[in-house]
Amino acid sequence: MNINRGFTLIEVSLVLLIVAFTLGSLLLPLGSKLEEKSINETKVQLAEIKQAMINFTLSNSRLPCPDTNADGIEDLSASTCSSSIGTVAHVTINSPHKIDPWGQAFIYRVTSSFADTVDGTACSSNAKQNVSIDFCSAADGDINVLDYDLNSASTIPAANGVVAVLLSTGRATGVSSFAQDENTDNDAVFFKTGYGSVKSSLPFNDIVVWISATEIVGELIKAQVLP
Repeated sequence: MNINRGFTLIEVSLVLLIVAFTLGSLLLPLGSKLEEKSINETKVQLAEIKQAMINFTLSNSRLPCPDTNADGIEDLSASTCSSSIGTVAHVTINSPHKIDPWGQAFIYRVTSSFADTVDGTACSSNAKQNVSIDFCSAADGDINVLDYDLNSASTIPAANGVVAVLLSTGRATGVSSFAQDENTDNDAVFFKTGYGSVKSSLPFNDIVVWISATEIVGELIKAQVLP
């Protein structure tokens, strides 16, 4: 006489546990690869946005103002920026990059004297007409970029006096550090600390690039906008 014995509850539980463990071991590397892909894509986006801003500067003799109302267009109040910080005016600079791979707009901070439309000729006899950048009062920008040394628990200057900063705040993790908080507190100090694990002693996943005064002036000279 044949007796068909079914699986016991314990056996079924063991099978499900093995399947879950196997799937988990496969999904973890996949998640890491997807994260790495998003990071690399963001770096490319930021590089292309930076180039689009430089191209805008060559055509307009100034950097664009930030977008403050999420319409993709720079916000000017009379001849000055409505705010020195906001998001990238992707429509104004003709960039396809409105958001990063995590669905967040790119943050943009600019030194106002490099983005206003006021003619900079009044400040110097050497300044070129119709170039709004005021090289007398703002030979450098007003933004400082810092790094952080985990070993010594101290901040290290990475770039001082830059004229603009672009950043992605990365994947939302629900965990932040003072360095990440510094990047979103609307002042002129930013951290570029490497993209790290949220489990580290300094959770940080912002991706930061900047534009220096030297880069802007060099491009304007190369294009013969400046002598």
